Amino acid sequence: MQFLSLEKVTGILNISFGLNIPKAIVYFVSGNVTTAEFGAVVGDPVLDVLLCQEYSIKEVDFAPGRIGQLNEQALLIRSSSLSGSLLNVSKDVDQCESRPLIYGGLPLVGPNQKKVGSLLDLLHDFGLWADDLVKIPVSTNDKNAPLPQCMLIHRALSKNVISYSTPLVSLRSLRPLLELIHPLSDKESNNLRGYLRSLLPHTRATHMPIERFYAFASAIESIAQRRSQDVGDRARRAIHQLIQNTTKSSEAVNA
Repeated sequence: MQFLSLEKVTGILNISFGLNIPKAIVYFVSGNVTTAEFGAVVGDPVLDVLLCQEYSIKEVDFAPGRIGQLNEQALLIRSSSLSGSLLNVSKDVDQCESRPLIYGGLPLVGPNQKKVGSLLDLLHDFGLWADDLVKIPVSTNDKNAPLPQCMLIHRALSKNVISYSTPLVSLRSLRPLLELIHPLSDKESNNLRGYLRSLLPHTRATHMPIERFYAFASAIESIAQRRSQDVGDRARRAIHQLIQNTTKSSEAVNA
């Protein structure tokens, strides 16, 4: 986006989150970002979504050319410059309390067991779900967010009004597993930490999809096996138990 701004281009930047998920669209006029749209999310909040869910972005394509009439509701008004807007957005995302549970690319089960393609689909078509989500009682566990939609989504996830279709493994549940292979060498610690980061939906995530946990568990088991046969066996049993508990919990939520 900064490159396009510097080149003073005019055209449309299309940001794809993958097949069957609507694209986010950002409009440039002579290098100025004028408007941004992602379905029900318009204007400055679109930049919040893009930065928050950058790990979900699959493809970016720019189509140069003149732009027709712009959506007045989608105007970016936060800052007169792109760098200023992105700086403000970065602060918003860093301070967002809801983000640790917001995973854009994962499929959801919506209110009344309605299937939703992904959390990004829910955001894009938020009007279809808003009535159900605003009815959820306010809670002391509510988390603030720059986007009111994300605050409502977090509340709904916390109360299991909506849930992820994919079983999620809590990072807290990994502690007993990691304790089995302590102490770690500096190399092992750095490798595991880096590998774990690469498997998370985003940097502040508190959970990982169970499919990605399998890969992380394999790395844990490999280290445990190098410790001794006994440590390897205990690690395998702990991994199996964690997978069982996670799967049962997810089935109960989505039942």
